[in-house]
Amino acid sequence: MLTSCNRRSSDTLVPVAGVVSVNGTPLTTGSVTFHPDATSGNMTQHIPTGTIDPQGNYRLTSATKDGAPHGSYKVSVTAQAAIDPKNPYAPPTHLIDRKYADPATSGLTMQVSASSAPGTYDIKLAK
Repeated sequence: MLTSCNRRSSDTLVPVAGVVSVNGTPLTTGSVTFHPDATSGNMTQHIPTGTIDPQGNYRLTSATKDGAPHGSYKVSVTAQAAIDPKNPYAPPTHLIDRKYADPATSGLTMQVSASSAPGTYDIKLAK
């Protein structure tokens, strides 16, 4: 009988949840994506994402499981106004600065670890 486990430590997921705010007010829609930062040694293949709820809360999932692997991440946040049904071809209205949509320009980073304190994963944006 085989008793060893082939699971890599990078496959172990840590619960990640927080609040996204803009100038102290919760962002009420959008999504958060954690992009593994290979330059800091995070080689996971997972790209954890979460949807922002009307209270500004988000919770990450990796594939179909809750959480994110340990490691360093560059973070992107996107938020757009609902599409106007009278003008569905109009360009999207961005609710936050577009720089936050690109992990290379957002300036947002996170370190995921099992020993994170409450509020560690809160994201504070400026308008």
